[in-house]
Amino acid sequence: MSFWTWLKSPANHRGQILDLLVFLVNLFLLGPFTNLLQRLGQGFSANDNLASQELALIILAAFASYTLGAILKRPPLHERIGALPSPDYAGCLYVAWVALHLSLCILGASFIAAAFDQVPKGLLVIAMILLSTLPTFFVTRLVFRPKKLASMPAWRKHWVMELYGDALIVAAVILITVMWNIWFSGLFFVTWPGHTFGDKLFGAALAAGAFALFYVAPRFMFLIEDFNRWPTWATIGLTLAPLVGRILLGDAPAK
Repeated sequence: MSFWTWLKSPANHRGQILDLLVFLVNLFLLGPFTNLLQRLGQGFSANDNLASQELALIILAAFASYTLGAILKRPPLHERIGALPSPDYAGCLYVAWVALHLSLCILGASFIAAAFDQVPKGLLVIAMILLSTLPTFFVTRLVFRPKKLASMPAWRKHWVMELYGDALIVAAVILITVMWNIWFSGLFFVTWPGHTFGDKLFGAALAAGAFALFYVAPRFMFLIEDFNRWPTWATIGLTLAPLVGRILLGDAPAK
């Protein structure tokens, strides 16, 4: 099978490639970019308006990249795969995913709103509602086959458009993962005196739950077609493994 044929195949393991990229990000946190986000995060905490707004624009770019990726991916995905797998428990999983995804979007929108608190409150409320709901709305649409798919222009259904959409989604998910590692993963390290290995296991379990919010939820656009393959869950577990290892070994991140 050629590379181009593989790209157009219904089972091309794009999600697992994303998992491997995120695993590498977890090990080597993109150096200079991580330093930039750390600096901007410190400025946000110190009420530095310029740093806060730069950080907000980066988060906004992730919103835009992710949402545009979902829009571009929908027609070629359904053209390529025909029918998505749907188990009996799909409805329950779908409701759980919507709750996680919406929560993540609200968190990101809150960061953006806090950085632009000088904007009139009415505009901020409208912006927060749009930023909180639009990504979830467009990703939700991805599940459903377009009614006019057959009559769409060929370029909208071309595999190159899905590849472009995937690249936008992957860029946004990697950015979210870097932010998770910088600002949130450290909350689950056990550092108090007299702690036990059981405390560390509990911290690792909590980290796994939070990781579902920051990674499994935005990975949904790949998960809808590969959730029923065991390598998917193996590679998702691999993305979490570096953090769990650091928690259990007591290697807390430097502050």
